[in-house]
Amino acid sequence: MPQPKLFLIPGWAVNSSIWYAIADRLEEVYELCYYDFPGYGTRQSLGGNLTLNELVADAIAQSPPGAVWMGWSLGTIVALEAARQSPERISKLVLTNPSPKFMTGDDWPHGQTAAAMDNLQKRFESDYETALKRFLLLQAGTDAAARKLAKETLKKLAQHPRPDWQALQSGLEILRQTDLRPGAHQITLPTRIIVGQEDRVIPPAAGIDLHQRITGSKLIELATGHAPFIEQPAQFIEAAIA
Repeated sequence: MPQPKLFLIPGWAVNSSIWYAIADRLEEVYELCYYDFPGYGTRQSLGGNLTLNELVADAIAQSPPGAVWMGWSLGTIVALEAARQSPERISKLVLTNPSPKFMTGDDWPHGQTAAAMDNLQKRFESDYETALKRFLLLQAGTDAAARKLAKETLKKLAQHPRPDWQALQSGLEILRQTDLRPGAHQITLPTRIIVGQEDRVIPPAAGIDLHQRITGSKLIELATGHAPFIEQPAQFIEAAIA
């Protein structure tokens, strides 16, 4: 009997190698299908500033029909909108550190400020490799196993060219502008939401809010930051595929 397909969508600033840390465990259950945003990994940029709808269309075109979609961070925004637009293409959602709205607002305290986003952009524009290394090692904290896995993941990521800067800017603009709260209730697919209780990038309250908007969704809280598959891989696998 063939294994179900798992369509893996990374987050902002990283290619699909981010998932290699847990690939061997996922392969026990799924046939893995990796996705890179245009301009990431080995994929050429499509030119121009891509919109969320364009990224969604690209992801749907790249995905096998009926796959489980697992997204992380920015990848969850793409997965959510794809599930709203084309639910027939997807069998299930696994949303890792998700948020329907990345930026804070008058009615939404669960995100990043404009100043924080500007600072993030400057750090990655100035020195991409150092900024990415600092970010992943910060998530790993002082745990020796997590730091070892983070360093191994950085080596895998570095085997591909750094993302096209215009593609990075497009992703940041999507994070700045997107608000999926109004349409979240339209998601009818089985949905698993994994949040990090210590996540400083996307506060766990954002995922909890999303869980409340998606009828029948399952919420799992892990004692991690923004990269649970590196920080606590065994616990993450259990949460993702149980």
